[in-house]
Amino acid sequence: MNLAEAHDYIDLLLDKADQPYFTDEEKTKFLNLAISDFINFHYQKMLIDEDSRRALAPFVDWKEFSLTASEIFNGTYIYNNRYPGLSEKFTESDVGTSGEASLLSTGYFRFGNQYVFPTNHLYTLAVQIRVLNNAKDLLKSDGTPYPGVTVNDISENISDSINVKNVPVRDYYENSYSKDPFNKTADGNNYSWSYVENRLTITGGGSITSVVLQSIQLPTVETAFSEKGPDTANLTDDIGVISEHYQKQIIESAVDKMTRVDVGLMTGPS
Repeated sequence: MNLAEAHDYIDLLLDKADQPYFTDEEKTKFLNLAISDFINFHYQKMLIDEDSRRALAPFVDWKEFSLTASEIFNGTYIYNNRYPGLSEKFTESDVGTSGEASLLSTGYFRFGNQYVFPTNHLYTLAVQIRVLNNAKDLLKSDGTPYPGVTVNDISENISDSINVKNVPVRDYYENSYSKDPFNKTADGNNYSWSYVENRLTITGGGSITSVVLQSIQLPTVETAFSEKGPDTANLTDDIGVISEHYQKQIIESAVDKMTRVDVGLMTGPS
């Protein structure tokens, strides 16, 4: 069901309820509200309810940002003359050149390895990282390799994926700066992430070689009501394409909101 068909569906339901006239722009705004409510409702239940997990599947996005062993070895992306940093490769300007859609769905890095969320980011579900083990033995203080270190040495010391736990900001700073050997972040132990000034910040940032994020993103109404068909929502690269089953639920929610709006606020036909 596309957006025009969704508008017609709304008209059908409103006619049956003998409600005032709404413009297409107003219908779209109510659909946008209903999509947000739909996601928030199912997000609260997704860990225990299969239908909620299915409902949220079209909104789940995976993003991977990484530096290769060759890029680290060659010193291609050195942050602040200190260490290889994703912020030198995945910049705000690079995202911006890809157009408005990229700004909505793709974030960028600042200050080394701090991830700035895209504008339609809603919830972070999981974070995985890879780190360069023994970084101090391989790289000098300016982020370039010591003499004798090869690209194979870099590659062999990049870790497997590490699941990173979300913690409150206070715990994040304690993990980052604590001298307690049981809490201190070192070589893959006790990594954690937190929201700091609307950025995803991970302990041990100087050794990170890649970040993989699983998140829920808010789609545009046009994407949510596209003509991909009822069974293709999870088979497309378009995050937010919704199957018709859930489109109808969102429309019903939008109509419910519209029927509860004061008649005196309605816009009449032109």
